[in-house]
This record gives sequence, C-alpha cells and structure tokens, in this order.
Amino acid sequence: MDRFYAEMGGRMRVVRAALGLTQAQVAEKAGIDTSFYGQIERGVNVPSLKTFTAIAAALKVGPSELLSSRTEGKEGLYEAAIGNLLKGLDTKRKARVLGLMKDIVAGYKAR
Repeated sequence: MDRFYAEMGGRMRVVRAALGLTQAQVAEKAGIDTSFYGQIERGVNVPSLKTFTAIAAALKVGPSELLSSRTEGKEGLYEAAIGNLLKGLDTKRKARVLGLMKDIVAGYKAR
C-alpha cells in the first residue's frame, strides 16, 4: 500500500509542476497545511477522501486521474493538465493557446 500512496503523490507532483504551482499554492487552494500536502505528495501521509478531492480540484484534475496507474504515466498526466487548463476558454482562445503550444513544441523539436 505504501507504494500506491507514493505513486499517487508522484502523480500529484507531476500535475502540480505542469501547472507551475508550488506545494504551498496547492495546499492553500485545498485548504490544508503546506507541510501536510508535502507529506501526501511524498507518500508518507494519507489524505482523507475530502482532502484528496480538494487536492484534485486544486490541481484541476479529476480524482481518478491521480489514482490511475495506467501505463501512460507522466505523459498522460501532462496531457490531462493541458486539457484542464483549456476548459472554460471559448473556441477562439483555445485555438490561440494551441497555436502557441504548437510553435513552442516545434521550437523544442528543432533543437
């Protein structure tokens, strides 16, 4: 079971990093202490269901995305985080963001 919580914490860390958030920012949004959030992320403490769903909401992902142990790993979490960032934008703004992302990715691939 310890491995399960460590993997869940690792997925939380990946999403948090993809969103550019600090542990303190996620903890504040979830209504918990920063050190407690850090312990959860490291897999050394186990959140209640209420806290877990608050963390998922702070990370803008569904709880199942943090629990999933699908083989897609970090890549799937990055894609989910990007998709969640686009939620709530109108089609025109989504197209602009995707255009920017396309240019950024092309620049990285050219290196």
